[in-house]
Amino acid sequence: MELIHLVGLDGLEKRYPNQLSGGQRQRVAFARALAPEPSLLLLDEPFAAIDAKVRKELRLWLKNMISQVGITSIFVTHDQDEAVEVADEILVINEGRLEQAGAPIDIYKNPKTSFVVQFIGSSAVLSDFRGLKGFEDVPAGRQAVVRPEFVEAFKSDNEKFKSLIADTESGVITNIAFRGSYLELTLDVNGIQLTTNRSLERRPVRVGEPMCVLIYRAYILDGENTRIYENRRLAGVDVEAL
Repeated sequence: MELIHLVGLDGLEKRYPNQLSGGQRQRVAFARALAPEPSLLLLDEPFAAIDAKVRKELRLWLKNMISQVGITSIFVTHDQDEAVEVADEILVINEGRLEQAGAPIDIYKNPKTSFVVQFIGSSAVLSDFRGLKGFEDVPAGRQAVVRPEFVEAFKSDNEKFKSLIADTESGVITNIAFRGSYLELTLDVNGIQLTTNRSLERRPVRVGEPMCVLIYRAYILDGENTRIYENRRLAGVDVEAL
């Protein structure tokens, strides 16, 4: 009864499996796994067959439940959103090799290898990056990874970014995807495809519209290693305040 209460199924004790939803059945499975009071809980993609909305609810529930019972848990998943939300520590494994271990925010913000930087987050991998403004001194032949949050796209009459116009690239919107709480813009910048996220509170945009594109930073790949590279033209500019 303590476990039924813990997994939030009070009042459903007498129901048969076919009378429970997928998420409820998954909670029963967790209760059964916890019943022997294990010292280690192994979870192998436990939400794989659950629909997206229920998965999101179960992720938060699972994190809170594990915290309450205090059992060390190993959670295997290919869903990076799941890993970032649930884990205290992430191990990124590629073909049996440990690429990097650390807290979710450290893995995301400070990827150590080329695999990790391309695996974590939504990124564009660019082969021809050297000619962009602020990145002229990037070593030749190096690939770059640019995340959407590293890119700002704005209209030429935007007063907020007026002082930075000279440091921008000219781009054209080639696709707009509605992501629920924001728009994902795909931009063609001199043949380079970049993406950025745009708040729904900003002025509307359309496919084919020219935009000024500012790239704050990028990850430069050097063999198996990676390092952050700041836009040289923005030295002294408080990017976070823009």
